[in-house]
Amino acid sequence: MSEEGAVSRNKPDLSALPDLGQQIVHDELSLLRGVHARLDRDAKNDPDKIEDLDAQLIELRDAIAEAKEEDVPSLIDQMHQVAALSRKRGSGRSIPVDPNNPYFGHLRLREGRTGGVRDVLIGRHTLLDEGDGVTIVDWRNAPVSRLYYRYEEDDDYEEEFDERTLEGKVLVRRSLAVQDGILRRVASPQGTYALDGRQRFQETVGSAKPTLQGGSGQAARATSTQPAGQLGVHSDESQLRADKHLQEITALIDKQQFDLITRSDSGIVLIQGGAGSGKTTVALHRVAYLAFQDAKRFMPSSMLIIVFNEGLVEYIRHVLPSLGVEGVNVTTYRRWSAQALGKMKLRVEQRYTGATPDVVQRFKKHALVLKMIDALVVEQLEDIRESLVERIGEDPAGAEVLKAWDATASMPPVVRAERLIKWLGEGRGAELPPKVKAAATTVARSAREQMRDFVGDWLELNTTAARIRDGIREHAPNDFTDADIGTITRWCARKADLEVETPEQLAPEGAGLDAEDDAILLRLMQVKYGGIFVNNKRIEYEHIVIDEAQDLCPLEVRVLLDTASKGKSVTIAGDRAQKMVFDNGFVDWPQLLGDAGLPHVEIQPLKVTYRSTRQIMQFSRHVLGPLADEDQVVARDGAEVSYFEFTDTGEAVAFLGEALRGLMQREPNASVALISRYPQQADIYYEALRIAEVPRLRRVRREDFSFTAGIDITDVRQVKGLEFDYVVLLEPTRQNYPDHVQSRHLLHIGATRAAYQLWLLGVGQRSALLPEDMIGELP
Repeated sequence: MSEEGAVSRNKPDLSALPDLGQQIVHDELSLLRGVHARLDRDAKNDPDKIEDLDAQLIELRDAIAEAKEEDVPSLIDQMHQVAALSRKRGSGRSIPVDPNNPYFGHLRLREGRTGGVRDVLIGRHTLLDEGDGVTIVDWRNAPVSRLYYRYEEDDDYEEEFDERTLEGKVLVRRSLAVQDGILRRVASPQGTYALDGRQRFQETVGSAKPTLQGGSGQAARATSTQPAGQLGVHSDESQLRADKHLQEITALIDKQQFDLITRSDSGIVLIQGGAGSGKTTVALHRVAYLAFQDAKRFMPSSMLIIVFNEGLVEYIRHVLPSLGVEGVNVTTYRRWSAQALGKMKLRVEQRYTGATPDVVQRFKKHALVLKMIDALVVEQLEDIRESLVERIGEDPAGAEVLKAWDATASMPPVVRAERLIKWLGEGRGAELPPKVKAAATTVARSAREQMRDFVGDWLELNTTAARIRDGIREHAPNDFTDADIGTITRWCARKADLEVETPEQLAPEGAGLDAEDDAILLRLMQVKYGGIFVNNKRIEYEHIVIDEAQDLCPLEVRVLLDTASKGKSVTIAGDRAQKMVFDNGFVDWPQLLGDAGLPHVEIQPLKVTYRSTRQIMQFSRHVLGPLADEDQVVARDGAEVSYFEFTDTGEAVAFLGEALRGLMQREPNASVALISRYPQQADIYYEALRIAEVPRLRRVRREDFSFTAGIDITDVRQVKGLEFDYVVLLEPTRQNYPDHVQSRHLLHIGATRAAYQLWLLGVGQRSALLPEDMIGELP
């Protein structure tokens, strides 16, 4: 018997709970003891147990034929579980249930036809009922798991399982936290009950269904009375996790999220959701679900997750293994595109400039570049056909060559040229008159070289001023001034200096690629070759996740989409209100989708916000103003948002230092983010608080969050997609957050990183974006 299992059998103190709470927790403790007893027995009787899944399917089939009617639903469900395991692993060893974290959900069902009652536990691995009443089903494959995600307690259910309708009633639906074999939390409609550091269960306040988005503790908290001007809302520090990477989120997925996760493995799913609505949760669980359903197709190495920043990369790399998926490439778009180009032998040096003018960045991110690329290639293809007509058009046999060329019109240009060369050498073209054949072959070989040279196309697009001017005037006449066009053409003309004849040759000092050139080069290769090829192998993914897509430009989204395999299995997630990049041309989803070649993709909205409290979301909606989504629903209540005003930074630091020292003493597992507008301001507060001897202080400069308890000081551009227990926005003044769209987005992003409590510390004239009646009562 493991030490963890022994601890789980200890009886915690339930005396602080109301009678109903005691009954619920006692019920769950009894179930957990039963599970551990079963796991102990299995381990003792057959530690190297191998499950013959095929034999089990035959036994279950025979049992169903002879079973009583009331036993059939349970047997059918077990048969589904075994069949799914068989598909997943073939005949062989079953992955054992982890006794330290065996399950996270509990259903008690009354079968409609028989009236029989049974308990079903929801986990990540399957444990079949062997007559002891213990059944654990895998959330990713068991039909009965749908009931957990689609129905609430006291709901009548009706589901079709293999052309058989199962009906009944959900008597109990609870989410649970079992860690190290110990029941630590029970969330039910009747209340949420959590184990404190003294092995006592307490009733908590908050949502029973919070959703983790990036580094927080639990959303439910123990009841407390918060003194005015005090940072921290937890009466017991054990309610917060020291490890901020992940809590049990699979148990907390709602019906809408579950339906998105389990959608068909083909097609594009676009999820629009506000801060804390579970966009990233859905996307990651969809990766886990697909990998389980079809392990051969959706291997980790065949999936790609693109996120906005390095902080999210680090977070997701820790989340995915807990969902049963390891080895997925998680990266940012910039890193992915630079690595892809780095594997190619380009005749331009892959060195980047950091001085690209804003208007050039805006131009290269504009959807018009997609149209300019397509126009250039169409122009080249027309020139090839004209060359064929000019060389062989008067010969009667030339008609056959033109017919062969036109027959490949749906293929990528490089493939078309190669097909024509092959046809002329081995097919019907080999029988043409020598003169016609020779002329056509010359044109075809020249066409192949031209079509392969996508770097030359990139230089053409950059260095031909007339092409740039014509493209802007045709496709975006109102988006750039004449002065803008002059700046663009002058800057782009310098790209000619990047061309080198040998790998050892260096471009002149001062020249360099713009970061946005990666997408242009990759898109040109895709259009010319029909994909991105490295060492003659196409870069292709069976499933792609594009997170925070509103901060990519249409060209970047199109490049990513065209690396998807034939099934086009893609999940796109984003939020209009959390824009961080303001020069990429994003206005709304229909516009982005149209520009990226996806005009008919349906947008799936997530309307419920689980992360932040009602008070925080009310504040953020005020900040967003006309940009706010009024349909957003907030799951839980919390502490009031507080604004404290000071005459100078020193006074603010003294107040904040005292508050943080007290918080770290009361709640050592808390995660706190002090968020400034600019990095220089974060430096000032870090140095001042360090001198004030505030403990566990970290200055985060390059998204290098540790996701552990403590105090991170950073600027607002570092925190996109992350979550903290407490957030303090530093100096939200008119200077730092003037009244314009960009400030609304940034202030909203900073505020909605907070799960429980939000403070604002003002030094100077407050931003006009803040509510006028905001004031904090100093202690």
